[in-house]
Amino acid sequence: MLRTYEGILEGNRVRWAGEKVPDTDRPLRVHVTVLEEETEKGTQGQQMADALAKLAESSAFSTVDDPSAWQREVRHDRPLPGRDR
Repeated sequence: MLRTYEGILEGNRVRWAGEKVPDTDRPLRVHVTVLEEETEKGTQGQQMADALAKLAESSAFSTVDDPSAWQREVRHDRPLPGRDR
């Protein structure tokens, strides 16, 4: 039967919390699962939509006449064979 022990990872050491870990002089095999905070799926999408809306309101790219040419210039694209004629 596997037992689960709660702990806090501090650098390269685990500080055990909750139920007491058996006191032993031999190495103790453990399984550690790191639980990361999950972001709400709707929140991240809404943040991106808000940022894009602010960018559109600012007219940041209103001086760009040819978006494709501007992108090639900014990215310093090399001409692709058979595409830039």
